[in-house]
Amino acid sequence: MKWKIALYVRLSKEDGKRVSLSIENQIKLIARYLRKFEDFVVIDIYIDDGLTGTDFERIDFMRLQEDVCKGIVNCIIVKDLTRYARNIADGIKELDSFVLEHGIRFISLDIPQVDTYKDPTQISSPEVYQTLQEAENFARTTSVKVRNIKALKREDGEKNGGFPPYGFLPNPDGEHWLYDPVAGEIVKKIFQWCVEGMSDCTIARKLNDMGVPNPTAYKKSIGLNYHSPNSETNSGLWWASTIRTILHDKNYLGCSVQGKSSSFDHKRHKQIRKAKEDYVIVPDCHEKVVSEEMFKKVEQIKSQKTRVSKTTGKVHMFANLVYCSECNRTMKKTCAKGIDYLVCRTYKMLGKEYCSRKGTITIKTLSDTVLAAIRTQIKLVIDLQEIVDKINQQPHVNNQSERLNQLSKNIQQKMEKTEHIFDASYIDWKNGDISKEQYIRIRSQTEKELEQYRTNLQTILVEQLEIKRGINSNNAYFERFIKYKNVEQLDRVMLIELIKRIYIMEDKSIHIEFNFEDQYMLILDYIKENGKEKAVQKVLTKK
Repeated sequence: MKWKIALYVRLSKEDGKRVSLSIENQIKLIARYLRKFEDFVVIDIYIDDGLTGTDFERIDFMRLQEDVCKGIVNCIIVKDLTRYARNIADGIKELDSFVLEHGIRFISLDIPQVDTYKDPTQISSPEVYQTLQEAENFARTTSVKVRNIKALKREDGEKNGGFPPYGFLPNPDGEHWLYDPVAGEIVKKIFQWCVEGMSDCTIARKLNDMGVPNPTAYKKSIGLNYHSPNSETNSGLWWASTIRTILHDKNYLGCSVQGKSSSFDHKRHKQIRKAKEDYVIVPDCHEKVVSEEMFKKVEQIKSQKTRVSKTTGKVHMFANLVYCSECNRTMKKTCAKGIDYLVCRTYKMLGKEYCSRKGTITIKTLSDTVLAAIRTQIKLVIDLQEIVDKINQQPHVNNQSERLNQLSKNIQQKMEKTEHIFDASYIDWKNGDISKEQYIRIRSQTEKELEQYRTNLQTILVEQLEIKRGINSNNAYFERFIKYKNVEQLDRVMLIELIKRIYIMEDKSIHIEFNFEDQYMLILDYIKENGKEKAVQKVLTKK
């Protein structure tokens, strides 16, 4: 019988750099063995380099199986059993169901030596079972060690491989990513366009019209060795999904974002997507592409549901900012006789039974009023800044806030009362005064209250530390408003940055809640504690 031989060699990552297991040495050992062989032809050498033996989804292994099924190969030779399999359950099944059922000759050179032509029962020997079991144990142990090392590296912000996202370049030194000035500028524009009101689809169309290649096409165009499942058929076009991914990626904040997926274990290598709260995020690991302020603006916009205009491709300027004071729902934009209005969404869609706020307000009236209010607020901010500058020129400055101290004291007292209720409810349950269900309900409620108190205390502590460091003209509250001191007309970027909510009252008056309320209160505390309260009253009266 003429033997049509296939040499199968494999080297996996867990084998490391052991010379004895190198691809070249495996082939040499089998070639030396074949010198004693008669009447044979070597069909091919099947090589899986860098692939694990704990599963059979290996490119050349599957090609070998196809050639066996076609009758091209009738003899397989390996250096040892672990080159063929490192999974005892699937390994035995593969040897039994595939090798024996197809009537092929299987030869393993190292101990335990196997030659199914001379003795088919060797496949079922205890030595074969033991070898495969030891190989699987080795793979399992190695997998655990590698996972632990990768977890430590992730927690330190070190990269565990993978290609950097669009806007960054690989670092030749293997350390933190490098900023790509070309792609990075595109990323900045994407964030800016989003804040200006463009939808993901509109941004994608704009980039395509500009002739900007998408991330995959760009990486290839600059000579990077980048591959993805669809890279070969990539059209080079931008899609809304790509824009959405970029706008949610905290890598652009300078964070290392890793651990998004993992395999189940050392045998099942399919990647399982993790929940976002399980990602490992480490700040300050590489250069920022966008500011935290810009990223938060985009997060805020993306958390809201907005309708994009078919004509402009943008959301309207006041989208999700204007509320009905009666039902507390956002007001809906409508148009009649060429004039744009805002009307209560609840009244328009559900009727007066659910909200009696029938009246409308024109976009023009709202715009004029809001612009005037912003200008007034800016004047107030400038006056407050001047007062703060004068305080900071004094020889002694008081960096305490009586208001915050009292707030902290009040919350601590409430926490003590709530904790007493919590403790007393447990005693009442044990004494039989209340049922277990009542105790669980009280415990759940008090735990929620305590958690909220802790959050409030933490916020107050941050504000106390901030005022202790002192207030100066570089305060975020001053900077955000004063940069618009020459404003002539409104835009969505300004509204998102300065305004939290706008309420339309029953009498059609407009109430505006500005952002940075906490900063505003801190500044007033600072001024009051430093004896300039009358100056503030004068400013407020003037406004």
